[in-house]
Amino acid sequence: MTVKKFKLFLASSIEKEEQWLTEMSQKGLHFTRYRFGMYFFEENSNISYIFQTDFRPKADDDYFQFYRDAGWKHVDNALNLFHYFRTEKDCTGVKKLYSDEESIKDAYNRMITYYMSLFILLIISQIGIVATWEGYVMQYVSLSIVSIVVVLYLYMFLSFRNKMKFFRKER
Repeated sequence: MTVKKFKLFLASSIEKEEQWLTEMSQKGLHFTRYRFGMYFFEENSNISYIFQTDFRPKADDDYFQFYRDAGWKHVDNALNLFHYFRTEKDCTGVKKLYSDEESIKDAYNRMITYYMSLFILLIISQIGIVATWEGYVMQYVSLSIVSIVVVLYLYMFLSFRNKMKFFRKER
């Protein structure tokens, strides 16, 4: 039986998402598909998985083969950017990939670069609202929505900054 659960995670919260998916699997709900905040699970209390999420734009066959060779199965992706992998909890010798400090920093840098590009495009695209401001209700609505998105982006960038600071302190 398929179970659907709606939950949103910011890009800077990959670890929380992995933990949640792993906890759901321990409860017998195994992640199978993701669509715009909706997680799809299949029920099976006889097995448990550990999940890993990786941010990789333009993932190629070598990337997926690397995970397969290490014992991870690709489950799904979100926007072809976030890739979800799982391995059986009882699998011995299978370790989380890209978990060393340098790989984690590299992943955060990829995310920062990608989301900064989107953020700049968002700001540029809103110049028209400001340039043609007439005080219409729809302009206020549009500006309000954009303001909320900007606040979410700023929160995400602060989270990334704090994580990068953490890794600098570790050295």
